[in-house]
Amino acid sequence: MINNLVHAADLSIVMRKYRYLGSFFILTLVAVFLNGAGIRRNVERLANDKVAQGRPNYDAMFADGKLRIAVFWGWDHPRDTIMGSFPAFETLNGKRLYYKGNPIMIEIGMITQINEKPKDIFKTALEDSTIDMVIYSGHARYGKGMAFESMYDIFRCGNGDLVEDRHVKPYKVFKATSEDLDATKFPNTYKIIMLNCCDSQGHFRQSWAKRFRECGAAVDLLTVEFPVFNLYDHRRVLNLLRDILAFADWKTIKANYESEVHKRKNRLIIDPVRSPDEEDFAMDGAY
Repeated sequence: MINNLVHAADLSIVMRKYRYLGSFFILTLVAVFLNGAGIRRNVERLANDKVAQGRPNYDAMFADGKLRIAVFWGWDHPRDTIMGSFPAFETLNGKRLYYKGNPIMIEIGMITQINEKPKDIFKTALEDSTIDMVIYSGHARYGKGMAFESMYDIFRCGNGDLVEDRHVKPYKVFKATSEDLDATKFPNTYKIIMLNCCDSQGHFRQSWAKRFRECGAAVDLLTVEFPVFNLYDHRRVLNLLRDILAFADWKTIKANYESEVHKRKNRLIIDPVRSPDEEDFAMDGAY
């Protein structure tokens, strides 16, 4: 009799647990429905993680005797991340390095969300033929573009896809337009542009490459596959600058960028402009 009562009590406890679990799942589904949320898709990556051949066009970068770099930290970037890069930038700014025996002056400018009209400065840097590198690190607004003074102050450079904005409730779908990118006139001088923000579905690789072709711009574009925004972004940016100052090739630059793994691995995608290399002139001696 006692055993039967114990068994009945255990069964009652189990049934209550199932009822609680059932109620939890029902409430969760209701909350998801009311918030307009959808199940996130698996992150899309390139099928082949190709390593770019060759190296940046250092001859073109250093032709004027200067290496000018503009670094932009986007809206809501952690303060610790920005402050972590200050010592290195201050140390490098105004220093000289030597390339093929010639002195090269290093000039680094850092722009954050507290600067006046940082989005306008970003566009100006992209159009300035004397700036050799433009780096943006921050949010990508789900493929809409780079955010500067606020989450709504966006440099619109999407590829026309429909994107879901998850910072409003219920979630809304917008078209990722490219007004700001289309208004940017890239010079035909060599430049490296790094978009250190999530580009897992290739939104920016498509739209920016299209604009480069329209302008006849000689740009090496660096983008990142999911995800990128965290407290260690300054290390990745500093790794890139260190390798550029060491005249590294693309393989080394990619390996060192991806070596900073903090809970998740970022993949650096390099779309270089093909420039003449030593192998292109391997047969010159025969003529």
